[in-house]
Amino acid sequence: MKKRIRNYFVPGRSRYRLRRFWVRRNYKDRLFVTLFRSRKELLQLYNGLNGSHYTNPDDLIITTMDDVVYMGMKNDCSFIIGSYLNLYEQQSTFCPNMPIRGLIYLVDIYQAYIETHRLNLYGRTRIMLPTPKYIVFYNGTEERPDREECSLSESFTEGDGCLEFTATIYNINKGHNQELMEQCSTLAGYSTLIEMVRSYQKDGLGLAEAVDAACVYCIEHDILREFLLKNRNEVTKVLLTEYDAKKQRKMDIRDARAEGEANLLAVIEAMTKDGKAAEIPRISREPEFLKAMKNRYHIE
Repeated sequence: MKKRIRNYFVPGRSRYRLRRFWVRRNYKDRLFVTLFRSRKELLQLYNGLNGSHYTNPDDLIITTMDDVVYMGMKNDCSFIIGSYLNLYEQQSTFCPNMPIRGLIYLVDIYQAYIETHRLNLYGRTRIMLPTPKYIVFYNGTEERPDREECSLSESFTEGDGCLEFTATIYNINKGHNQELMEQCSTLAGYSTLIEMVRSYQKDGLGLAEAVDAACVYCIEHDILREFLLKNRNEVTKVLLTEYDAKKQRKMDIRDARAEGEANLLAVIEAMTKDGKAAEIPRISREPEFLKAMKNRYHIE
């Protein structure tokens, strides 16, 4: 009989088991999550990052929550081991706002932790929380260093805020962070698989053919072999979904930009006809003025 996984939850919310492949709010797990939904693989990754030597996967307490959603994305992996709360995210596009996203995830997980342990926030005794570590694994096509940090305070309009939260970003593309790759074969295999998909696409294969060819290559070279033999169809579906989602986001951005430009031109034209040409420069300096003009001329 399989051991039950301990779950943290906020009352009124469904629990989340990392071993189970769930789809919520039209969200499908990405390949990174699929690979590291096992405690064994997560422990290997944790040891590789921290130079630790934990051997028992049951030392991990999974805290990932399926309804921590921001911008259509959910918290990838989070777990407690020892006195540390670890949040792991994978990103294929560099995003300087990861500390903001991480903070949103962290607050929700801490709330669940406090509820589960029945800690008294209003008591006279200081409550103790596991120390957070927020790691982002980047494998996009933009050139980035092996390791970098993004801080929440960089998003503050003033420099005297009372809060700090840092995302440590590891570049996991082929050729980066070799020591980490040597410590975590699953991460190295993931990096190679993605690299081969891109390579086959550059050679002229369509996405579906490139994914299939990359899977064959990895199996033949004993890279994620056991995983791919068992889950090749699922891997193909997940990767196709990932790339489709990325393409859709690019189209959404393009369409939003085009719509915004069309609205701006409409405002300028309306102001010109209304004899307000002298005030047109204000729309680029004052967002509220632009909004007022859109309302005045009924431009959505």
